[in-house]
Amino acid sequence: AQRMALHPGELLAPTAAARAWWLITFQFVLFVVAFLTRHPTQLPARGIMETLFPLACAAMPFALVVTYPFRPPVRALAGLNPLASGLAIAGTLVIIAGVARLRKSFAIMTEVREPVFGGIYRWTRHPMYVGSMLTAMGALLQNFSAWNALVCLAFCACQVVRARLEERKLGGLIPEYGRYAATVGWLGPFGRRRSGR
Repeated sequence: AQRMALHPGELLAPTAAARAWWLITFQFVLFVVAFLTRHPTQLPARGIMETLFPLACAAMPFALVVTYPFRPPVRALAGLNPLASGLAIAGTLVIIAGVARLRKSFAIMTEVREPVFGGIYRWTRHPMYVGSMLTAMGALLQNFSAWNALVCLAFCACQVVRARLEERKLGGLIPEYGRYAATVGWLGPFGRRRSGR
C-alpha cells in the first residue's frame, strides 16, 4: 500500500521490476488466502525446528532487500539487471504455481496436511522452495554485497533443511510420499530420494 501510494508511476511502468513487484504482491495475496482456507493439520508442528526455524527461514530473504542498521552497502551488479529481474519473475511464477496447487495444504511451519502430487509437484517436490531460492538469487544480484551473498547462501541451505524436516514428517505419516520422493526430485529427476532416506 505504501509503494502504491508513494510511487504509483514506478509500478505502472512497463518494466521488469514493476512486473516482478506485482507478481510478488500477488504471491503474498495467495499465501494469505491459502493460509485462511487451509485444511486442519493431521500432524501439527512441534519444537523449535518445526515452528520457529521455518518462520525464521521465511523471513530471511527480506534481509536482502530491506535496509537495517548494520547492513553493509549494496550495489546492483553491472549489466545483470535483466538476469536479476528474470530470476525474480521466474521464481515467483514457480512459487505461484506451487501455492495454487498446494492451496488448502499450505503451511509455513512443519505440519502435515493432505499431500499434493499433481500439477507442478509432478516436476519438483518443493516448488515454493525452488522458486524462493531463484527469487533470492535475483534479489542478491540487485543488492549485492559479500554479506548478502552469505545471507542468500544461508537461506538456500535453510530451505534444504526445511524440506528434509517436512519430508521426514510426511514420510512417517503418509507411506506413498516415500514412493513419490523416490520418483520426483528437487528438479525433475535431480535430487530424488533414495529409498530408506
